[in-house]
Amino acid sequence: MTDSLKRIAVLVSAGKHPVSGQPRHCRNDSLALQMGLNLANDILVLHAGESENPALQDYLALGAPQINVIPTTDNIVNNLATQLTNTDLILSGTRAENGDDSGLLPYLLATKLNLALVADVVEIKAYENKIEILQFLPKGRRRRVTVCLPALVVVHPSAAVTLNFIHARQNLGSISTLSASNFDAKHSQSDLKQWHTCPARKPIKLAASRTLTGHERLMAAISSKAKGGAVVNEGNNVEKAQVILDYLREHQLIDF
Repeated sequence: MTDSLKRIAVLVSAGKHPVSGQPRHCRNDSLALQMGLNLANDILVLHAGESENPALQDYLALGAPQINVIPTTDNIVNNLATQLTNTDLILSGTRAENGDDSGLLPYLLATKLNLALVADVVEIKAYENKIEILQFLPKGRRRRVTVCLPALVVVHPSAAVTLNFIHARQNLGSISTLSASNFDAKHSQSDLKQWHTCPARKPIKLAASRTLTGHERLMAAISSKAKGGAVVNEGNNVEKAQVILDYLREHQLIDF
């Protein structure tokens, strides 16, 4: 625990079990919640949705003392920004688990609040007015970055955080819905008028182009229709090998 972070907020969403489809906690957001609890006991937990969602009970069992639910009738980014003003550190998962969620919410929120955003975080250490994070990079690489507060952190699914479900904490925690009067509904409605809604379409999968391997080029060459050639019966082994080598180079079957 550290006293350098006075106000920490965690954004949680309603997840869905990949097999049964039943509502549950979102694992990405659960990692962010546990990481926030490791930094401070008193944190602000926000959920944009419905307070009756059974998935919120899982977050209480994970240690959330209270979950504040924000109505989703208006612009979610504006509503979250209203509650997260003067927050030192905001944590969230990479994306929700329902449907084809884009994962853009943390970026839109960071733009709205004019905060620095760090993605793919697997570890956080807090110091005076700054945090040191360990960032996930491709091919197993890691990078340490120091960020001045306030900031928004997106936790990577590979974060080394242990999730502990305790039923007693689920009974002690509470869920409350924030009043709609706390939000700038007029401004939110003006933002919504700029959007055009239409029925969802099935996404088109694009085939990724790739370079053929040497073996594939060789198989394509020998399986295609013969276009002439030469039979070498004369000469020594070195001369015969040179003819074969010249043929392979001519058809780009070797790179040397």
